[in-house]
This record gives sequence, C-alpha cells and structure tokens, in this order.
Amino acid sequence: MRPRNESLRTGTLLAFFERENPRRNASVLFLVEGAADIAPMRDIESACSGLIEGDDCFQWHIVANQLELESVDSRLDAAGLTRFEVAELHGLSQAELRTLLAPAIAQLRKAERVRFPSATRAEGSVARGIDFLDREDELMTLQRLIEEGRNVLLVAPRRSGKTSLLCRLEELLIPRFRPLRLDVEKYRNVDAFAAELEARASGRRFIEALKQVRNQGWREVLTAALQELSRGSVPLVLILDELAWYLEHLGAEDGRALLEALDWALRKAGARLVVAGSLDLERFAREQLHLQLPGMFGALHRFPLPPLARPRLALNLRRVLLGTGLVLEQGDLEWMADNVDLAMPYPALRFLSHLASAARAGALSPAALERELVDYLASTDAFAELDEQLKQAAQRDPRTAEGFELALDRLASSSRPLDVSDMKALLHADPTKQAEHFNWLVEYFPLSVQGERVELASRLFQRYWRARGDMHP
Repeated sequence: MRPRNESLRTGTLLAFFERENPRRNASVLFLVEGAADIAPMRDIESACSGLIEGDDCFQWHIVANQLELESVDSRLDAAGLTRFEVAELHGLSQAELRTLLAPAIAQLRKAERVRFPSATRAEGSVARGIDFLDREDELMTLQRLIEEGRNVLLVAPRRSGKTSLLCRLEELLIPRFRPLRLDVEKYRNVDAFAAELEARASGRRFIEALKQVRNQGWREVLTAALQELSRGSVPLVLILDELAWYLEHLGAEDGRALLEALDWALRKAGARLVVAGSLDLERFAREQLHLQLPGMFGALHRFPLPPLARPRLALNLRRVLLGTGLVLEQGDLEWMADNVDLAMPYPALRFLSHLASAARAGALSPAALERELVDYLASTDAFAELDEQLKQAAQRDPRTAEGFELALDRLASSSRPLDVSDMKALLHADPTKQAEHFNWLVEYFPLSVQGERVELASRLFQRYWRARGDMHP
C-alpha cells in the first residue's frame, strides 16, 4: 500500500462543461504509469461511457503531459480537477466500476470536484454528504416507520455510525416532516434540556432560554416549546440520541418526571418520536432507574441497526481508499479482504486513517500491514463500547456474560457461519432465555444472521476479539 502518485505525467481526462457556461466545469484525470494500466483504463472508459451516454457535455481527452493541461482545453478549471491513478481501480469488473464511478459522474454533472469518502476526514466525526456510507435500506425502513406514525427505538453500539445515520435521516425527512435531533447526553439536568428546546423553538440564545426556564419552570417551557415547534403544516419528529445515558445522569426521580412531561407534550403536539442509543432503554429504565416507561416511550417500535450490508462492503472499502488516496499493490487487496471491512465504520476508518499516515513514511507490504494491524488492535479504544456492554452484562449476571463471551469466541475462531441453534445453546439452557440472550448479542455486537446461520459481520472485530483472547487467556 502506498499514497497516490499525482505527479504521473500521462493519463486520460474526462471533463464536463456546463452547456450554458462552459467556463464552469469539472474533470477527472486517470493517470497511467505503464502497460499494466492500458486494459484497466479501457474498462474505466467503457464503464464511464455507459454512465454518460448521450450527454454531449462530457468530453474525453488524452493527456500526454498533465503539466500542459491548458493545451488540452484552455477552459479547464484547475480547481475542479481530481486525479486518480488507474492502478487504484485494478481488479474491478465492469459492473463494479459502474457502481463505484456513478457517484463521481453525478458530481461532475453538477460541475463539482469529484470526491469519495475519506478515512482521514470522516474518522471520529459525523459522516455527512459524500462521507456517509450507504445505509439506504435502513433509512428507507426508518422513513417508512415514521410515515406510518410509528415511534421508533433505534438501538446500536456506539461507533457504529448511528449518529451519522440520524443526521442523514434528518435531511431526508425534510420537507414532509420537521425533524429536530438532540444529543441529549450532553445536558446536565432537565432545565438545560427544556432550555435547548426553547432556544430551538424561539431562536433565542441558550442562556436567555435557561433564564426563562428558571423563572417559569422547566415543564411549562418544555410544553410551550414543543407546541411552538409543532406549528406548521408538517409533523414534528423529535429525535433523542443517547437518551438512556442522559436518564442515568438525571436519576430515577428526574428521569421519570422528564419522560412523563415529554410524553404528554409530544402527544398534545401531535409529534412523532425517535429514540436512539447504545443502551437498551426499556431494560435500563427497569433495572437501573426502577421505573416503567410511560406512554409513547413504553410503546416504541424496536429497530436494531445491523452492520453495513455485506454485498457492498468491498466496494465501500474501495470508495474509502479512493477518497483517502491509498493505492493497493501486489497482495494488498487479498490482505485487506481477509482483515478489514467497513461493517463497523468507526474502528475501520480509524485504522485506515492510521495507514494513510504510516504509508507517507514508506510503502507498506502485506507483512507491514499485518504489523500495523496487530499494533492497532493492541492499543485501540475503538471497541471499548462493546467491552463495556459485556462488563455491564457481567455485573447483572456473570454466568450470562460467560455465555456471551463463549459464543463470541466460537464465532471469532470460525472461518464460516455457524448454526444459530448451536450459538443459542451456549447462552442458556432455557429456550426462552436462549432467544432473549441471542437477540441481545445480535443487537450489541456485529453479528450477521442469514436464516439459521450466524457469523461475525466485521472482520476487524473478529481480529480484535481473537487478539483479546490472546491477551486474556
């Protein structure tokens, strides 16, 4: 693996010129290094031609020397030019190339510079726009549930792309709904939560809204703010991220009071509710706060967020490598396929970002990539949330947690899917408890279930769990 070499002299240019204003244009230059790039370049041209067929705003050019691009077309906008090496697209079929390059062609049609998701840009932050890795099926399901008037509980481990999904959901709900997303774990008390709603409803500063809360009382302000936010021709959708963590901070008395007030106010406003988090809200409320969830909160439609769909993992990885500027060399693709995917985006993006830094110091062979991965897995905190879930389970019932760990051990050591019934048998003797514990494992860990077969969806987590077992025999 090595960084992209944008200094190669020759290549093939695909440029888009706006019909009304040709000075507004964008282009992509596919750089070639040697004879090995000739056939792949033909495949790229064929794939792109199928995507731009009949559009005379696109032009192909042979570039003998990219330092003299003005001789190709004096109108070319240098700021709209993106460079890739043909080597970055080796090994892809025509169908894969069309799928991979279709978003690039769509960007060119808007006279925008071509961009792909970048590990260095997306790592540790909310993935927006081009950096959002496809969750189209999940987004369609969430939209459908909301349109049907259902209130939803989205359950997913931290660092699994949940917040990025919620941000994308916000964008898609407009203009049919008025979505309002709050990361509630950052509020310290009910006054702060009510003040945030008032600030969003009135456009006032948070400090001014907080003063109003302390003068009038948080219940009154909360109710009035939700009424104001619900005014208009489209329903309000209140999205509460990490509600369980916030309730834990509030404690049982304030938590119960907040949920009851929110339930009443949301019903009165005709609003819809999406609650998201890495903790099971119902179990947490019952076991930690000793309260029964009221009204809407007690009737949420449960939607566990699955790992990214396996059929698109390889192409998504290639998209991220393109966006990060990393070129796979001999043996790298096989190593990546065996060890890294984006089923859990956060840890994978962190590792790829690390590789981008390491590759700048010198090309990485498959053996070097292996050493980098071993070091990363030994030091990363990217899977800390999953370890915390097991610790919480162990505090509730050590024998149950042992069953979880044994099931994960079996899955991590297997190179093929295992029988669901065999996994359930490791978790409990009672069939009802087996199903309950298995569902918990699927919700909080990257498991893929197809019919009666189950496997770990994330190769990176599989390597992590194996390494964890070596460290803690």
